[in-house]
Amino acid sequence: MNLELNADDLKPLREKISTSIRDLIIEGKLKPGERLTEPEMSSSLGISRTPLREAFLQLESEGFVLVQPRRGAIVSGINLRDAEETYTIKSSLEALATKLACSFITDDILDFLLRLNAQMEKISTSENKNYRRFLDLNAKFHQSLIEFSRNQKLIKFITTLRNQTLRYNYIYLSLLSHLDESVNEHYEILKALKNRDAESVEILIKKHGENARVALFEFLKNNSNLPKESHE
Repeated sequence: MNLELNADDLKPLREKISTSIRDLIIEGKLKPGERLTEPEMSSSLGISRTPLREAFLQLESEGFVLVQPRRGAIVSGINLRDAEETYTIKSSLEALATKLACSFITDDILDFLLRLNAQMEKISTSENKNYRRFLDLNAKFHQSLIEFSRNQKLIKFITTLRNQTLRYNYIYLSLLSHLDESVNEHYEILKALKNRDAESVEILIKKHGENARVALFEFLKNNSNLPKESHE
């Protein structure tokens, strides 16, 4: 396991630790069922157990691990029902946030979003696709949209839900190629934003989220080799 913490990063230590562990889980480098012990991890990172425990609790709230008091944590398996519920809620809230953002989007912001999508398009058409880079750009694209809503509570809720779905997105994007559809849907959303058509923006975001949800869960349900949790 290789966790890298940047000492110059101004984020709280808890957040840096949780980000590093989250990335390893998202990329499959930490497997479901793998135990993360406090002594081993605090020693390897050169940190006390307090921020590590805080990071574990944050990751547990996002569905990445199951915390075992005074022992550490175990990487969670995939819970399809929980994930599907999360996607459904996230899609509706994201549509609302983007509709609100329509009033605040400037031409400069649109240019920024277009550049992000152009980078995603380049990845989608390349022979050797960098799925992690695409995932990061896609997250930045959608996070930017919701932040322009200027509704802090809504932003907080969606950000938490988005973190919970990153793992599923990476599994899906790494094994199937639906990148071009995502890019094209982004262009439709940006066109509606440019026209300040809030109703169309809301409809397109919901459609975008639903298309991703349906395709993703069809894939997950048909791949029995993926470790899953009980639905009980």
